[in-house]
This record gives sequence, C-alpha cells and structure tokens, in this order.
Amino acid sequence: MKIITGIAKPLGVVAALFLVGLGGFACTEVKDTLDGADRTLSGALNTDDPEFEGLSGGELAEAIYQKGLGLRDQGRNEDAFAHFLDAAERGHGPAAYETGEAYNAGLGVEKDLNAGAKWINAAAARGEPRAQYAVGAALYNGAGVEQDYVRAVRYLGNAASQGHPGGQYLLGECYANGRGVTKNLSWAARWYGKAAAQGHADGAFSYGVVQAAGLGLPKNLTSGYAWLDIASNRGHGKAGEVRAAIANKMTPLQIEEAKSRASAFRPSNEADFADKPTVMYVQHSLNQLGFNAGPVDGLSGPRTRNAIGAYLSSVGAEGEADITPEVLQKIFEGQQAGASSV
Repeated sequence: MKIITGIAKPLGVVAALFLVGLGGFACTEVKDTLDGADRTLSGALNTDDPEFEGLSGGELAEAIYQKGLGLRDQGRNEDAFAHFLDAAERGHGPAAYETGEAYNAGLGVEKDLNAGAKWINAAAARGEPRAQYAVGAALYNGAGVEQDYVRAVRYLGNAASQGHPGGQYLLGECYANGRGVTKNLSWAARWYGKAAAQGHADGAFSYGVVQAAGLGLPKNLTSGYAWLDIASNRGHGKAGEVRAAIANKMTPLQIEEAKSRASAFRPSNEADFADKPTVMYVQHSLNQLGFNAGPVDGLSGPRTRNAIGAYLSSVGAEGEADITPEVLQKIFEGQQAGASSV
C-alpha cells in the first residue's frame, strides 16, 4: 500500500533518452575508457590550443569539458558541443551526460535521440550522478522502458549517495513503499530529509508528511508543518492542503514556531556525512532497539554516542562509538534483516 503521496515528476526531455539501448548501456558503441585519450577527433576540436598544453588523459578531458561549459554560457552551442563530445570520447562522465543532453535537445547539433540515449547511458556507467538519476528515474517510472524497481534502486542509490536530490527523494519513495527493496520507513525518512535539506520540493513535502504522521520518525507536528511550508513555498501543489490539515491539530505557538523555521530555511548542499537527517535516523533506530540515544533532534551528543557504543557491544562489533558509515550500515542491515524475517 502506498504510504507517501509524493509523485515523481515527468522527466521531460530526459525521459525520451531511454528508448534505445538501456539494458546494455550501449557501451560497445561508446569509447568508455581513456585508451587513446590524446587523439584529436577528426576536425571536431583542435587540442593544440595553448590552454591545453602539457595536459593529457583525465586532466585534458576535464579541461576540454570546462571549456565547453564556458562556451555554452556564451551561447556558442556548436563549439560547446564539439568540446563536450571530444571530452566524452576521452571517457569523461559529465561530458558524456552533456553530450547526451545536447543530442536529445538538438542544442549545437542535430537532434538525435538514439545518440542521446547512448551518451546518457555511457555517463551513467561512468558514475555521473545526473545520468544515474535519469536512468533510475526512467526505470522507476517506466518511462520508455519496462518498469523495474530493483534496477531503479541501484541507479538511484548511486545518484543519492553522490548528493543528487532527485535521486535521494526517489530512493526515499522506494523504501517508503517497498518498491524494489524491503520497506523501511526510517531509512526513507533519512533520504527525504537529505533531499529536503537541498530545497527539493517533493523531498520537503514527504519529509513534512512523515514527521507530522510519525512514519519512520517520532511524530512532530511543528517540524512537519515547517517542512510542508517550505515545500509549499517551493511550488509543491499539495503541501498547502496538508499543512492546513495539520494546523488544525496545533497550537498558535506551534504554528508560529513552524513558520519561523520555514522562513529561516536556506537550501544546503554540504556533503557532511553525519547530517541532521542521518543523525535523526540513527537516534530513532537506536531508541526503537532499546538503546537510549536521547531526543531525536539530529544533534549527536554524549547520549547518542553512548547508545552507539552499547549497540555495537550488543552485536559483538568493534568500532568508533560515533556516526560513521560503518555504524550506519550495520544498523541499516540489521533493520532490513529483521524486516525480511517477519
């Protein structure tokens, strides 16, 4: 049964890229390594430019890519495309993504969805988070390909772990609803929170809903209202309606505090591992397991660290009593194993 009402938005021009070659990434057709990286595309780009002097391999590809971005900013789309294509042929992931986008939009080159699909898929294979999100979202929505939640989770997970807010939001949807994974509302709330912190409207909406309803986190109407207010301010169509329903259960002081929090919100893309949604996930999970981590407030203090230490001892594990990737993974795996055995 669907718990969260957030819906992935249409992908627009990107969705059409997956009509061709998704299953095998079309990698046999793409120069996907840096072999021969110093060659010049036949007439497409002159790498004798003094600004490329002394560069080779990945450094040269990055310099060409950056030059392409600058040219595009100047409105020189054909020249920009030549640089993106050259860098993409040298194995550069972001350049492969830009090449695919250019082909798909007909920007600086004749529109060619087949070529666009090939290059977006190649970019995803190279670890480019925008491309991995695009592939994952296409699989999640069944946009031009057969819907496949299991494969979608792999791509969305890669994008989310690199900080892509859309990937974080859709990964949260997967875990909230058990799509391609074992359902885990606490883990879903973490990903919603990470997307919300970056100003993602759907992420903020879902983060508000789970907190207002107590789904995967302790019930908190004030925080839920605040995130719904943020979502509404960022254009989410349903947030205002849900916020109004929640307001009926709140005191005027709670509403005032929530509005103050929302007005003070500024999107952040800081790559701090132990960010507030992650700390809240650990605190809530440990409290549920019987280890007193204190209030689920996203602030890691002595009680949280003591609870982590006690938890590690209980499972016979060693490690630092702090929120580390290893601790997070152990808690998550324990939850998934427990849920799977029910």
